[in-house]
Amino acid sequence: MSFTDEKTASRPRPEMSRIPIIPLWGQLIVPLQGDITDAQAAQLCSDVLRTLQRTGARGLVVDISGLWLVDSHLCAVLARLSNAARLMGTHTVLSGMGADVALTLQSMGIQLEGVETALGLEEGLSLLGVQIAGPAAHNPEREAIQRLADEMLGLPPVLPSKPLP
Repeated sequence: MSFTDEKTASRPRPEMSRIPIIPLWGQLIVPLQGDITDAQAAQLCSDVLRTLQRTGARGLVVDISGLWLVDSHLCAVLARLSNAARLMGTHTVLSGMGADVALTLQSMGIQLEGVETALGLEEGLSLLGVQIAGPAAHNPEREAIQRLADEMLGLPPVLPSKPLP
């Protein structure tokens, strides 16, 4: 084995790398990025369902905003994952679907039945009942810094947002 073979042999191959499953406030977040192989998709289902069983998470957000390509096989895997999670008592939300992906899926006739969708991760977590509360909901110091930064960049002032209920 040559030196370069030893170097590349020790690196994890992309098709064998695991997708992170992030537990957060009783929910699981699964960020998908790049190009997901069929082997990774199969491993993802197994890993997520085992993690759901172990943690008892009540919600699952699968964020696809970082995917380069969403094909019919990956859609089928995500639909199966969502259905299996629902059978385990977990509400699943698919977040971050871009317009191009939505149009492609629609033109291919692919339907994600039983899968709730959200534009972004925040909205996905909100659909699972995660809400901003306490000091993070209204932070005057952060708002002042944001106004100053906007002013320095020459951006128009943003109207203050209404506090969350």
